[in-house]
Amino acid sequence: MIIDQKIKKLEKSAVQLTLTIARDAAQKEYSGLLNKYVKDAVMPGFRRGKVPVGVLEKKFGDGLKAEALQNLVDKSLHEVFETIEEKPLSYSQPEIIDRNITLDLTKDFTFTLQYDTFPAFSLPGYKGIEIEEPQVAVTKKDEDRELDQIREQNALVLDKASGKVAKDDTVTVNYVEVGADGTDVESTRRQDFVFTVGSGYNYYKIDEEIIGWKKDDEKTVAKTYAADFETSELAGTTKSLKIKVTAVKEKKLPELNDDLAQDVSEEFKTLDDLRKSITDRLGKTVENTVKQKNLDAVLEKVAAEAKIDLPESMIRAELDQTWRTFASQSRIRPEQLEEMLGHEGKHKMQDQWRPQAEEGLRKRLVMEKILEAEKIECTPAELEAEVAKQAEASKISVEEAKEYFEKNGFLHYIEHDVRDRKLADYLLSQSKIKKGKKLTYLDLMGQKE
Repeated sequence: MIIDQKIKKLEKSAVQLTLTIARDAAQKEYSGLLNKYVKDAVMPGFRRGKVPVGVLEKKFGDGLKAEALQNLVDKSLHEVFETIEEKPLSYSQPEIIDRNITLDLTKDFTFTLQYDTFPAFSLPGYKGIEIEEPQVAVTKKDEDRELDQIREQNALVLDKASGKVAKDDTVTVNYVEVGADGTDVESTRRQDFVFTVGSGYNYYKIDEEIIGWKKDDEKTVAKTYAADFETSELAGTTKSLKIKVTAVKEKKLPELNDDLAQDVSEEFKTLDDLRKSITDRLGKTVENTVKQKNLDAVLEKVAAEAKIDLPESMIRAELDQTWRTFASQSRIRPEQLEEMLGHEGKHKMQDQWRPQAEEGLRKRLVMEKILEAEKIECTPAELEAEVAKQAEASKISVEEAKEYFEKNGFLHYIEHDVRDRKLADYLLSQSKIKKGKKLTYLDLMGQKE
């Protein structure tokens, strides 16, 4: 069918694929369709299946040619993608770039397709990379902070007797933007939204505005946002917000004693047991985080040397996933978030995320390349061991864990996780690690007091 094919490489790992289909193949496809429809064609003055070919062509010829053209394109692409290396990415929709393409049965048929491919690049040196490892020690202050959080988690949340909103209270509110014409902007309406006053965990940051309000208070407030406000869609604007407080609750913190430790888990008998568990957990967190930062530093240096021309469709897929994750963390459906921010607002946020998304993709591609070069895989024995480890952590049998992972299609992800950990160990064993600057636990975790 295909008598000629040409591939032209473009920027950002895109290609143009030009295929020429033999005239005989085009005529055969068209004739096949014509014979198929002649058998069942019904037209005034003719019995079923007795419509002359010429009459049918005169009335439906253009439609038949269009269908034959589409069939030829589909069949030729199926054929060519079986043989060429430059296959389209799963999230890159191939697009025919010829305008007003038509099928001429007297000539060979040529068309050009454009799509994104997996980026090809040479792997730079990845052994002997020099990095600095941050020095972090867990302190009593870190332990006390964790204990405070445990007290918060075990606090009783009760209706506040006075009903008056204060910092650290948990409130439930209804809110909606009010437009310049005085009508509610329905796409911004939220019902029964719960947050802790002073946490800032609300889109419009209305913590300060509602302090001093009481349950069932309903007011319209104007809030002006600074030009450098963290949410770009609100920066430099003034919003009119109709807010109603529907519930006010306060926390009653438990005493810091052995009873609290026993409430946290039956494995703890005393407060000292709980504190030791916290120390061990924070120490493990520091160890894992430092290791990940070391790995990121190595991959960042290798990726910086690699000449990777990222396809646009790959970047867009990564940004769309980030958008869905952001919406989930904000407890808003992605569609509703886009209604609130608008199409332009969504793209502004994604433009801000783009540099980080591109860096993450380059690191991932470098990792995959090194995994292939070093032939690092998850062996069946290692997979079994990891399943057993997770079964023990979940306090279920290995058979139950394996059945659950297989049923939900998670074994593939476990294999990749084991493989990535082996790669991390290998890369770090091949790196030159020097002592870096001292950091506090919060600095390491990117948190604030």
